[in-house]
Amino acid sequence: MTKLTITTSVVLSDEEKEALEKKLAQKYGKFNTEYHVDDELIGGIIIFDGDKVYDGTVRSKLDRMREQLYK
Repeated sequence: MTKLTITTSVVLSDEEKEALEKKLAQKYGKFNTEYHVDDELIGGIIIFDGDKVYDGTVRSKLDRMREQLYK
């Protein structure tokens, strides 16, 4: 079974966790989750599935925009 480590900038409510896990179930089927809060994140979410990191944080989006602007 896949273990997902989910890091957010704020504590997620039970409803938010449920909605997120419902979407993740479409990709992973059954999985275990471990939630972490990192108050250094500006906002967004990071999901690590053991092999890949999915970075949906504000900082990563700003970094991608900066790369596009200064190419």
